Amino acid sequence: MEKTITTDRLILRALTQQDADQVQTLAGEEQVARLTENIPHPYPDSLAEKWIKDQESLRETNSAFVYAIKLKSSDTLIGTIGLNNATHDGAELGYWLGLPFWGQGYCSEAGQALISHAFEQLPFNQIRARALTKNIKSEQVLLRLGFRSTSEILEKVKEDMDIVRYYVLTRSHS
Repeated sequence: MEKTITTDRLILRALTQQDADQVQTLAGEEQVARLTENIPHPYPDSLAEKWIKDQESLRETNSAFVYAIKLKSSDTLIGTIGLNNATHDGAELGYWLGLPFWGQGYCSEAGQALISHAFEQLPFNQIRARALTKNIKSEQVLLRLGFRSTSEILEKVKEDMDIVRYYVLTRSHS
């Protein structure tokens, strides 16, 4: 998959170690961590560097394709988006944005670009996603991108027993 994808306002590119400080700052916000399954709060020192290194290895084995989301206008990293747990026929979409960048359509724009490229360049038949039920904005992004709830398959996560709902987007065969 391409290492750089551009949209009207964004550049999606492979993460580098130079992104670690900004990843830690943005992902370290309590509100960001609270609405995701896998981001801890407080965000430990050196976790961003390790996570970025892990993403580089996963990209080399075609197991995951995670991108930094950057603004074209200022070259500012605003979050990340990726396809994780890739198999021969699909992957799972995951993303987070820094708090100052919420509510501006960036996640939908990045998601549409990544999904289009994935269906064009990879043999995927479907892309899965999931969101905590309390993360209404993420659910809205998924629905805007064309995902549909798979059913009432719910699972408890995190210490506070948040619930996750699963979604799927199937390649259109038109």
